[in-house]
Amino acid sequence: MNMTDPKIVHGSFTLDRLYDAPLAKVFAAYVEAEARYRWLISSDGWTVHEYRPAGRAVAGAQEFSRFSPPGAEVVLTNETTFLEVREGECVILAYAMTLDGTPLSASLLTAEFQAEDGRTRLLLTEQGAYRDGNIEGRKEGTRGLLEQLAKEVAASAAA
Repeated sequence: MNMTDPKIVHGSFTLDRLYDAPLAKVFAAYVEAEARYRWLISSDGWTVHEYRPAGRAVAGAQEFSRFSPPGAEVVLTNETTFLEVREGECVILAYAMTLDGTPLSASLLTAEFQAEDGRTRLLLTEQGAYRDGNIEGRKEGTRGLLEQLAKEVAASAAA
């Protein structure tokens, strides 16, 4: 790293989200490639330039996407490796992001699923190394993605 590279800021956050759906539905939406594409990759008007899905998430599976936010000229990439997938319990993955080809972040993400009276609690913890230092921005972006997951689960329940 040269002197003009931004300092790496380490941080973590946890989000706690309760879904009004059974655990099996929420977990399936989290691990199935078609559902993940709808709530994680292409939601909220983002432009998807490339998506190579992992299929159903299993340990060792890899996924790649290249995308741009609405109205922006920048291109982000996300390379994900699923490290552990326990059906109905947890998903642990590592992902690295770039911004216009420059490393942006590397993260370890743990999603824990718990059944609660016909509903599902998702505890999501991310630990990361962020070159832009914007941990709060990542937290808010992830919170938005969990809202998109809620819409996906509701749509699958209505279908």
